[in-house]
Amino acid sequence: MGPILKRLRSIEPRFEVGDIFPPIEQELGDHRHLFVGRVLNAGAGHRDISHLVAGELVNQDIETGLHNDNIHVYSPLHDIPFDDGYFDAVICNAVLEHVENPEEVVAEFARVIRPCGALYLCVPFMQPEHLDPSDFQRYTVDGLAALVRRNGFDVHEASAMHSVYTTLGWIFVEWLRPFPGWRGWLLRWAILPWVRRKALTSTSQIRSLASAFRVIAERQA
Repeated sequence: MGPILKRLRSIEPRFEVGDIFPPIEQELGDHRHLFVGRVLNAGAGHRDISHLVAGELVNQDIETGLHNDNIHVYSPLHDIPFDDGYFDAVICNAVLEHVENPEEVVAEFARVIRPCGALYLCVPFMQPEHLDPSDFQRYTVDGLAALVRRNGFDVHEASAMHSVYTTLGWIFVEWLRPFPGWRGWLLRWAILPWVRRKALTSTSQIRSLASAFRVIAERQA
């Protein structure tokens, strides 16, 4: 790499995939009335949503070997160590794509949620592969709604998530990050700042290009 190109690379726009998504408060905020009482954050990772929950929050995730102060319970999602009907609500946000057995997982959610309790479930649709540690599936909105209905829930809402620019942004990041030479530098300057700004400010949705789909469901009595 020549000195000019090295200089250009040092001043080019850089951002991570997370920079094109709205904050968690914006994603969950309109549904915080559901997160009351005992709430399980299934597959919590490092995201702190305690300020969105009115009650007792339990953060669950799998053991990875890395220390995480945010996690209260380590277990696989198909084997949650709580009694039947223990939780008033379960939040599973952008996690189900990483499990090999989604039917068992949603059935386990139904077991630990009390009758008429709430399930908030969001799963990617038009997102590139992202391993954490694996990546098994994507769902259309109809497929996601059918999954929860098969496992004892009534669907109250099924909708697209994020703007079309969020979908485009992740695709552009994956495409342009390794793009070599001065052409890659020009493309990154021309596209990445624009798509990041649009992803964070636009509400334009195209369902067939939805970044993710969300289902709000109630445990059948």
